[in-house]
Amino acid sequence: MKRKKTANIQISAAIIMALLGSSLCRFSQSYISIYDRPLVALANESSRETASGIQKLPTQAEKSQETPAPYVPSLTALNLAFLYGEGDSQEKSLGTEAAEALSLKDSAWLASLYQLANKSPQKVAASLGMPSASLKDLSFEKVDITFYDEKGKQISPRSNIQEIMSMANTYFYYTAPEDYDAFLNYANQLWENSHSFQYSISDIYYCDGSLEGNLAESSSAKEATPSQAEKAEPPETSEAMESPSEDSSQVIYSNKTDSAKEIGPGIALKESETVKEDPQPTEPAETSAENLCPGHVDLHVKAVIAGLSDTKKGLFSLDTIGNAPNDAVHWPGWTEETKNSAINLANQDWTEAYGLTLTPSFITNPLSYEEIDHYMDRLPEHLSENRRKVIHYALSSVGRVPYYWGGKPASADYEKNHFGALVTPDEKGRAMKGLDCSGWISWVYWSAINKRLSSESTSGLASVGTAIHRNDLQPGDIILKTGEEGHVVMFLCWESDGSMTVIHESSALVNNVTVTTMSANWPYYRKLID
Repeated sequence: MKRKKTANIQISAAIIMALLGSSLCRFSQSYISIYDRPLVALANESSRETASGIQKLPTQAEKSQETPAPYVPSLTALNLAFLYGEGDSQEKSLGTEAAEALSLKDSAWLASLYQLANKSPQKVAASLGMPSASLKDLSFEKVDITFYDEKGKQISPRSNIQEIMSMANTYFYYTAPEDYDAFLNYANQLWENSHSFQYSISDIYYCDGSLEGNLAESSSAKEATPSQAEKAEPPETSEAMESPSEDSSQVIYSNKTDSAKEIGPGIALKESETVKEDPQPTEPAETSAENLCPGHVDLHVKAVIAGLSDTKKGLFSLDTIGNAPNDAVHWPGWTEETKNSAINLANQDWTEAYGLTLTPSFITNPLSYEEIDHYMDRLPEHLSENRRKVIHYALSSVGRVPYYWGGKPASADYEKNHFGALVTPDEKGRAMKGLDCSGWISWVYWSAINKRLSSESTSGLASVGTAIHRNDLQPGDIILKTGEEGHVVMFLCWESDGSMTVIHESSALVNNVTVTTMSANWPYYRKLID
């Protein structure tokens, strides 16, 4: 009986286990892991969970697609420095793009002034509507380029980009903080209104001091645009900006259009104080065999760059867009409060705050024409005309071409090279477009005598021209060393102690073209022209 009962129990247990196994198998087939379920099903499930009030954590994909918080404009910060154009990388902000665009205008404006000095007097006079026949074959003896601020105070040439952008930032904080195109249009107009210049060409004079009559057909001033000269009233210059040449009457020219009522801040237009009636052409002074002086003329250029040094003059008064209040956009006009906002922003360190370096000026101690004459007088009398041209051009470029590692000329002269424009910083952080030492040598020869050298690298110049001995150096020859510390300079003259004076594009303290005395006892001495 016991065995039979035990057998019955075992049979019953086996049946129960079989039934349980079958049930578990069917359940496992109906269950799908969360990792196996279709995404659509999961999405539907998430929707049901959200609808039922259950909070769902975002997926990684959803996290990456979250919209960043919008930038909140500020009156105390350069807003475009935190904004980027559509499709732009995060490496260049709209503020940087605006600064670069304005720096090109700075560069082109200064280039036009310097290029003017490198043209012949006949071409300058003809382009400005002056009689030019008597200037044929003459060159400028003295060139005087001076810069002034809005108060008539003489200054070193500088950039007012930071001040202009600070004003634009203040204005557009009230109107449209993220409108880059409107910002740049405003800044461009303010730049145009704050830059002006005047030309004057002296009478012809001779080596013995005698003068030829005034060159102009009339003494009425003309305003010149890049394409033509427009007649206008002559300017009244302030005491600080009186004509440098008092021994002859001059015709004054400006780059402003005739629609402007002023040719520059603080320089009002009025009737000429001295008007000559029917001036007759004057015959050139007689020259003898002993005195073959062809005659000379001087060029005077007076440029004005307006800034924020006087809140009642300069940039604020020149603003044709923001001067009037605009209730529609809540712009109050240039009140003391808004002026202070612009001034405070302009005084910030933009390099530290926005990573934007706006050097006030790329011009570093240019030589005056008296200093250039001093060096030219030291040249040997027998020196060729081409060498004289090369030396004069090199000296006139001192302080006007920034050093930039790897920089090579795009063309002769200044106008197409954009010296001083903002570019990607070189290995030493220099962010102004310029030339390196070998690029400068090539550019000088190209500009002065239209001779483009076959190489524009330091190592390449070691094989250009003809090898000479150190003792045979003449002005215009080059001395160079190659390798990691490679450099090239242009020989100017010997000094009494055996050292030499050279002209070169320096990457040292000045980061510009300079005149230096050194030994320059280097391996290569090359003659590039006879």
